Amino acid sequence: MKKAYDVIIVGAGHNGLVTSAYLARQGLRVLVCEKRAIVGGAACTEEIIKDFKFSRASYLLSLFRPKIIDDLNLREHGLKYYFRDPCSYTPIKNPLNHSQRSLLLSSTDTQFNMKQLSNFSKKDAEMFPKYEEWLTKICRALDELIYSPPADLGQMSKQNKISDRFRAYNYSARIFYNLFQKLGLKGSLDLYQLLTSSASKILDQWFESDIIKATLATDGLIGAMLGPYDRGTGYILLHHVMGGLDGRANAWYYVQGGMGGVSNAIASSARAAGVEIRTNCSVKHIDIRNSKVEGVVLENGEEIKGKIVASNATGYTTFKNLILNDVIQTNAELVELKRHILQMDYSSGTTKINLALSGLPNFLADPNKNNNEFQPHHQCTIHMNSESIPNLHTAYQEALNGKPSKHPLIEMVIPSTLDPTIAPKGCHVALLFTQYTPYRLPNGKQIEINDEYKENYYRTVINEIEQYAPGFEKLIIGRDMLFPSDLEEQFSLTGGNIFHGALPLDQLYSFRPAVSCSNHRTPIQGLYLCGSSTHPGGGVTGMPGFNAATIMLNDWQRKKFLFK
Repeated sequence: MKKAYDVIIVGAGHNGLVTSAYLARQGLRVLVCEKRAIVGGAACTEEIIKDFKFSRASYLLSLFRPKIIDDLNLREHGLKYYFRDPCSYTPIKNPLNHSQRSLLLSSTDTQFNMKQLSNFSKKDAEMFPKYEEWLTKICRALDELIYSPPADLGQMSKQNKISDRFRAYNYSARIFYNLFQKLGLKGSLDLYQLLTSSASKILDQWFESDIIKATLATDGLIGAMLGPYDRGTGYILLHHVMGGLDGRANAWYYVQGGMGGVSNAIASSARAAGVEIRTNCSVKHIDIRNSKVEGVVLENGEEIKGKIVASNATGYTTFKNLILNDVIQTNAELVELKRHILQMDYSSGTTKINLALSGLPNFLADPNKNNNEFQPHHQCTIHMNSESIPNLHTAYQEALNGKPSKHPLIEMVIPSTLDPTIAPKGCHVALLFTQYTPYRLPNGKQIEINDEYKENYYRTVINEIEQYAPGFEKLIIGRDMLFPSDLEEQFSLTGGNIFHGALPLDQLYSFRPAVSCSNHRTPIQGLYLCGSSTHPGGGVTGMPGFNAATIMLNDWQRKKFLFK
């Protein structure tokens, strides 16, 4: 007899795994179907080059919520991570002041940061701790919003029972009342400005030196096809500082064994709770009959019955590929929903380059004391071509014309400086997050990214790094490159967008991915969304999975008869 499940989750990305673990811990029978041979989605580790383990897509841990770590006992299931201090390093290519050739920032030492910044601006040195305190206050006020499913605007607008509509209104009012109480009037205005302004405008209000503004502005650009002067980058900057672990706000960590260590720990916790995870298990489509979920159909033709299905795929993939068009066409609401989701902004300019190195790079700004000897800045996020906001803007402008940036924004991390498990002794893994490599031309046509295109861009990136660290190329043993089209193909990231959809104001909170399925529910009975296409968006947070599980468990308890 074929086994039936209470819940089937499509995709074993970290959010899908989080959802599965919470559901199983409440006694539901859960199956996770993953098309790849490994779990984790973009939060994975792969040994592309022998003995070198790459965090192939996502590469740092900060935004993942401590509550999920504790609830799922992830440390007991193998999650370990390394704290980085110092954490940020910006070498200067052509310093005007030859006595100061770089900016190094600590995660914890305020006095150290003020001393570093005073070499560029005494005002900035005084403002930096105030800026961090300002952002931290806003982030902590947003915690309840992050930990709660978004207000169900669709429920409010439908002609449902008065009690249901009142419940939805009351929930929304409580969330935003509490937010206003925590922020006050000024804080609320500050949040509005962050949501609607550019990163450059925000940073201009706080700082005067180019290097600190550009270093911080990168947090507003990573993963987005936007420039520093574009509205919306203020929120992305805020999005990237919402995290922190072990009581350290906005601290970023290397996961032992690479980012797959996060996903593997969640999978281990899920299995311990009874979840069945099947890899090499590709779902062809979700089985929907009479506007109700019946289960899934696999690529090999196997039908699996389930009372609920939750998609961890992007909204685009879910509605374009996993729901048959015949199902969509029978319902005007679904037709409109699909049209809206397919028209969302999934643009990306990100290319990830993973390198195996025979040693540590030697930066001109802060030379190694001895060959291949670890220096504090080697453990940091290393920002290159980030000496000024106009430099970042130029790189973006070049990409708008359909060409890769000539002087791309480059973020390099070398996790093997702290984690000895991912590279042979004396060797290292370098992960490069680079922008901009556009996915589409200005007319919307997809760019043909062939081998020549990839090789030319690779040469551009390596040549740029050589200007900061001569001899870097000689250290390279092997490489792995993922352009936006590769990220889409290998990890099902629509458009190559690492957030499962861009993060403008009209694609946040109850509008993510659309009003009619903002609350993780879709108009199809028993079909939910649990991936980063939902609130609070992308990054390795676990929160879309957590909030989806909250909604699904609530519905399971209230509507058990519907799922029989």
